[in-house]
Amino acid sequence: MLGNGASLAYVIPEGILGVTVALVMALGSFKPTRTRGVLAAAGIAGMAAALAATAAGVSWPDGTVLAFHGNIVSDGMVAVFRLVFLLTGLLTIVFAYGSDEVDTRDFGDMTAMIAASVMGMCFMAAAADLLMMYLAMEFVGILSYVLAGLKREDQRSSEAALKYVIFGAASSGVALFGMSLLYGIAGDTSLAAVRAVLVGHGFEPLGLMALVMILAGLGYKMAAVPFHMWCPDVYQGAPTPITAFFSVAPKAAGFALTLRLMDLLLGGIDGDAGASLGHGLAVLIGLVSMATMTVGNLSALKQTSVKRLLAYSSIAHAGYLLMGVATIPAIMGPSPDYTGFRAVFFYLVIYLFMNLGAFLVVTRVVTRLGSDDVSAFRSLGRRSPLAAVVMAIFLFSLVGLPPTAGFAGKFYLFYAILSQGSAFFYILALVGVANSFISLFYYARIVRVMFLDKSPDTRPVPVGALAAVVLVILAIPTILFGIWFGPLVDLAGWVFI
Repeated sequence: MLGNGASLAYVIPEGILGVTVALVMALGSFKPTRTRGVLAAAGIAGMAAALAATAAGVSWPDGTVLAFHGNIVSDGMVAVFRLVFLLTGLLTIVFAYGSDEVDTRDFGDMTAMIAASVMGMCFMAAAADLLMMYLAMEFVGILSYVLAGLKREDQRSSEAALKYVIFGAASSGVALFGMSLLYGIAGDTSLAAVRAVLVGHGFEPLGLMALVMILAGLGYKMAAVPFHMWCPDVYQGAPTPITAFFSVAPKAAGFALTLRLMDLLLGGIDGDAGASLGHGLAVLIGLVSMATMTVGNLSALKQTSVKRLLAYSSIAHAGYLLMGVATIPAIMGPSPDYTGFRAVFFYLVIYLFMNLGAFLVVTRVVTRLGSDDVSAFRSLGRRSPLAAVVMAIFLFSLVGLPPTAGFAGKFYLFYAILSQGSAFFYILALVGVANSFISLFYYARIVRVMFLDKSPDTRPVPVGALAAVVLVILAIPTILFGIWFGPLVDLAGWVFI
């Protein structure tokens, strides 16, 4: 366990992001022109992302290091999730650069808040202490509330921000109360200390209730049922580039923190009490998973707003990911098996590419046509062939059709579930397959509109050179990881040994 001075080497990427926030905020005091201000903020963000990614690679840990007196942990999981958050934040800024939904006056503020939010997500993935968990969650949450209301003159955006604040405050209160119970039981905020006390007392009902309350608070971050009510309205009301950010980064951070919590509190625990707890949590999370994917997919069927449709799609995908979290019993006992956790990580990386790609197409359509309604996508195959083709690739990957990466991701998830070998997990896998089939209907509807429906407006819909390059860059791994996914599987295996 390292002290503060020796620990600084393990938070260099977060330090770079902190300096970036200060630089971008200081940029506004020079009062540059709008164009120069946007270019400067985007340039600083790009250089910072490159430096932070390089620092994350250079400081890649050989094992697990407890830093800052055990408040954070540095390991392979943190190193890889840093790259996920950095890439998502950088792509969000790229999306916003050519979007009419983000006022140039707000571009610098948005860049600073995204950089700060990414920094907070990195600490969420690294948290090894209850207090650090809560501070990181709230840091990301408060910034998200402001980002959701970035369009100040838009009533729908203000409504989205208000709903986000209300639901966020309620979920944070529930999670904090659960953490306070664990602190009362253990007399310490360290997850290691809490684990030792819980194991010694055989996981009494109070400890179980505390754990469930914390998971409920994290379920809000993941947009899991019944904590999903905020998601559609916030996604539709926020600027589309910010919606793209919300759909990937906070969700990934929520799952990273959940995996960290489960690992540090339950990983390797043996005994009858531990086994009973693990199976109980598995059933609870499995039921939430089934409800989440079903509600998300059924609600998406009737949507006419593509942003709202993708919001319900995001809820459904949270349900798929929760299937992997439900394999908690596998990480308990003398020989822990992290196959389910690896599957969650594997799918999150794939989800980054396919979901951000879909939202980038929506961003360009909204910018060019001023609408995110399904009807705005009519004849997109003729009006913007590149955008339509890559959108079809992203949507088919979200369904999980071969040979896309989404198929490989879902295959890994279902493999992890079926390997548990019990009737409940077989039912869970069956519900997941049925929901994947349901999702084909609403994703295919967009593809049909793009390629088969005719539009009275035949004018081209240019996406722009920068957006076209980014779309191709996102489409390549969406296909590549569906054919050649071995390196990503190996990386997932290294993250969760």
